[in-house]
Amino acid sequence: MSEIQKLGEQFHAIASKSDFFMATYSDAVKLRVARTLISKGPLCNVRPFEVQRAGFKPGKELKSLPAALKDTHVYYFDGEGRVILVESYGGSAAVINRSFYFHERGELKSVHFNAGGSLRNVMLSFLDGARIAQDINFGKFGEGSYDYRYEDDRLHSIMVRQREHGQENPTGYQILFGYVDGEMDNILHVFANGYQEQRYP
Repeated sequence: MSEIQKLGEQFHAIASKSDFFMATYSDAVKLRVARTLISKGPLCNVRPFEVQRAGFKPGKELKSLPAALKDTHVYYFDGEGRVILVESYGGSAAVINRSFYFHERGELKSVHFNAGGSLRNVMLSFLDGARIAQDINFGKFGEGSYDYRYEDDRLHSIMVRQREHGQENPTGYQILFGYVDGEMDNILHVFANGYQEQRYP
């Protein structure tokens, strides 16, 4: 059985009892949380440049929850400074998406629930030392793999292969990272037919 098939089994096991698992994960976070951080807009990258890869500029740190909760993020950290839960608010206090993070030796797993409490996807990252070598993802609508390529200490590109459930062959594209004076400056999606899409800024 492949790693992504194993991840699919985990997805279906969690999805069948999503309320139970979300409550269990939440209880575990309460025991381990050492500090929290609140921001308007997404602020912390658990995986490399994931905020920017989603097309967002990093948000702004806040001292407390604002009156207008939409797009507010709350990050929960353990005693080692690692993110173990992210809550992102929709339009009200009742609309909260939750992403739980599990840090193991050589692996990082995240489990994402939507605001209705159902499971959205599970992602597993394989680490090479402190950096990510590959992500695999299994979700409601499909699965994918993400192979990271580095040049020295910089993330140069990610090769993406995705397949919808029921689709026979995966489709692929590259995520390319551009740098200026050592800082990440832009992100491009480059497709097999030569089409390019600027993802960030």
